Amino acid sequence: MGATNGRGACQATLRILATTDLHMQILPYDYFADRAEQIGGLVHLADQITALRADQSALTLLFDNGDFLQGNPLADTLAQAGSAKTPHPMIAAFAALHYDAINLGNHEFNYGLPFLRQVLQDASCPVVCANVDWRDQAQIAQPFVILDRVIRCEDGHDHPLRIGVVGFLPPQITKWDKVKLADAIATCDIVEAAHRIVPQIKAAGADIIVALCHAGIDTADHRPGMENAAVPLAAVPGIDAILTGHTHEIFPDATRPATPYVDPVAGRIHGKPAVGAGFYGQSLGEITLRLRRAADGWHVTNHTSAVLPAAPKVPDSAISARIKAGVQPAHSATLRQVRQPIARTLVPIHSYFARISPDLPSHILGQALIAHAASVLPANSLPIIAAVSPVRAGGLGGPSCYVAIPPGPIMRRDVCAIYPYADTPVIARRTGAELRAWLEQAVSGYHQIIPGRADQALLNPDFAGYVFDAFHGLTYTIDLTQPPRHDAAGRISAPAAARIIDLEHNGTPVRPEQCFAVVANSYRSFGGGGFPPIPMHDILAMSRQPVRDILTARVQCQGVVTAPIKAPWRFAPIPDTFVDFISAPDGRHHMTDRICNAGTQADGFTRYRLAL
Repeated sequence: MGATNGRGACQATLRILATTDLHMQILPYDYFADRAEQIGGLVHLADQITALRADQSALTLLFDNGDFLQGNPLADTLAQAGSAKTPHPMIAAFAALHYDAINLGNHEFNYGLPFLRQVLQDASCPVVCANVDWRDQAQIAQPFVILDRVIRCEDGHDHPLRIGVVGFLPPQITKWDKVKLADAIATCDIVEAAHRIVPQIKAAGADIIVALCHAGIDTADHRPGMENAAVPLAAVPGIDAILTGHTHEIFPDATRPATPYVDPVAGRIHGKPAVGAGFYGQSLGEITLRLRRAADGWHVTNHTSAVLPAAPKVPDSAISARIKAGVQPAHSATLRQVRQPIARTLVPIHSYFARISPDLPSHILGQALIAHAASVLPANSLPIIAAVSPVRAGGLGGPSCYVAIPPGPIMRRDVCAIYPYADTPVIARRTGAELRAWLEQAVSGYHQIIPGRADQALLNPDFAGYVFDAFHGLTYTIDLTQPPRHDAAGRISAPAAARIIDLEHNGTPVRPEQCFAVVANSYRSFGGGGFPPIPMHDILAMSRQPVRDILTARVQCQGVVTAPIKAPWRFAPIPDTFVDFISAPDGRHHMTDRICNAGTQADGFTRYRLAL
């Protein structure tokens, strides 16, 4: 393709770089395990970003796609400290790397609007988000921004280029963080907002429009209020490129199934370039747009998408040293906090087999939530149960993403590992029928198992660990010979499926009309993970106290963890049947007589075999 084509026509290259779901991972440090990591952290992307920005063959823009403020003890330390005289370390890092714009994600709202407003007042680049209505609040983000840049064409001449940048986030934020946000803001559907705002961006003079979509890739069919709406968003006319996020997935990804609308090899959605950069700064997203300038404006003639693994320099470059210095005071304060002993355990506390059998971290958390609910509700009220899921149980987090507390001191970091989020507890009235439906969805992440066969995969990888809710305070059995009732998006795929059997409370079968007080985190209670939100008229109590603080106080009060847990659930026995699942290599130290090692994998996980 020539450098010129027709009178006044020329060609140029626009490079778009993207980070997403950093979750305050500025440094390559695992605060839950209190150890340095070999990969991850925005600082490990700094040199690649700097080198690509210096490449004069393209005009380079850098964006972040949300969920940068919350996710580890460093984030909590900064949020608890409140106002500071210096910029927040993440905002300072964005400034050091000269980000062109940042989008808001759902976790930006976990610490409340005052903290978010305080942090972003120091932002050196525009903050965008088009589907939040700030109501009476002064807006924290603008719907879109026009970036006026100059791009050099291949004919050697510079020309103006106006790039429209628009942001979107899951509209569920007002539900997930209802306790902190109340009714201060409102949201609307991502695709609905895009159809309204994209023509406005065009009318404002944008030559190219880039959508920062803090949402993942789900189905092509648009549903009102859709959480992961990247596919129908890409179909909106006028959008030229799309950044995805929220689900922590890499895109392009050749292992992902192709659909008529999603090309996972070329990295296209509805024919448009898209990129998802994973999470924690482990990789950098890159979209390259080939542009042609003609009499009627700029046109995209070709494009590529790629995900670049982090490749830090050794020793530190000037830019990485600057970013590290900016976060060092908060990092040191965080280490002092997470290294505080709060209790002791005489037994290992781990989550290596949390989806295979009831685990001790979930038991400890469940008992803490039950005790909290008992202190809040009136005496002689409804029977209390707790809904708890394993949040550190491998998955996209990799083979190091497990709770692993050896016998000895329990540190504050260990409690953070058991529950790393900023959610608050919600207590709600639920009937036996509603609990059964809840559990059917929670156990849909297991594959249907055929009796008498070996080597069957147990876990459906499309289901995240945090959807495997277990109910502490009830006992029940899971029949894996039955099909799952729900798909990974929470939709009912087999209405008649019934895996939950022998559902009992204190040894007595649970009646459909029987009422219970269920305590769960705010994310799940208000529809997180594809579960139906609990109606407000069934909410018995809400608290602003974080779940993790409740857990910490309970562990401190207990002092010593000694006893094995009372298992709330089990798989129904299936004779002569074996299933495979993956977990961390260190799980081999905790195998029971029903679990054996089935070999290591190239991705660092170990395959185990379970006799049902």
